[in-house]
Amino acid sequence: MRRFLILFCLCVVVVANAAGNEFVSVDFGTSRHDALSIFKARFGEPNAIEGDNLVYYDLTINGYYFSKIVFGFESKQTGDYFNEARFFMVAPSRPMAVADRDTLACDLSRKYSMTYDFEENGNKFYKGGVAPSGIGHLFTLSTHRREGKWTTELRFGAFHKLIRKQ
Repeated sequence: MRRFLILFCLCVVVVANAAGNEFVSVDFGTSRHDALSIFKARFGEPNAIEGDNLVYYDLTINGYYFSKIVFGFESKQTGDYFNEARFFMVAPSRPMAVADRDTLACDLSRKYSMTYDFEENGNKFYKGGVAPSGIGHLFTLSTHRREGKWTTELRFGAFHKLIRKQ
């Protein structure tokens, strides 16, 4: 099992690096109008719009299958810019979700400095990169039960009070 996991990690890393190792292809702080154009060109029309969020289901990015992706925006009253991205991978069991998390962490560590810690319940989580403000982390990566399913979540932001990029 350990060999399989190591081989899987290496294969995913190769595929992800070949794809450019980009999960968020839009700079945080980009105007809603410009970000929408880029997301629609890359992923097509969103499956849903929930408040200030675009929601996509069942997309593969960098060799990873995400059951749900949410791109969030600051409200129109407070800036109207792209400020958050959340990627969800669902697994049938906790060990498989942990393997997804650790494989994704392995890939992200090739581009970003990262560290990890443990939640009170013992779940490991990663944090890495540098937030657009220069203070804090760019993303967190964790595994938890969500809506009764084991889920790995890669979360960028939300980043508030950014200078809007045109």
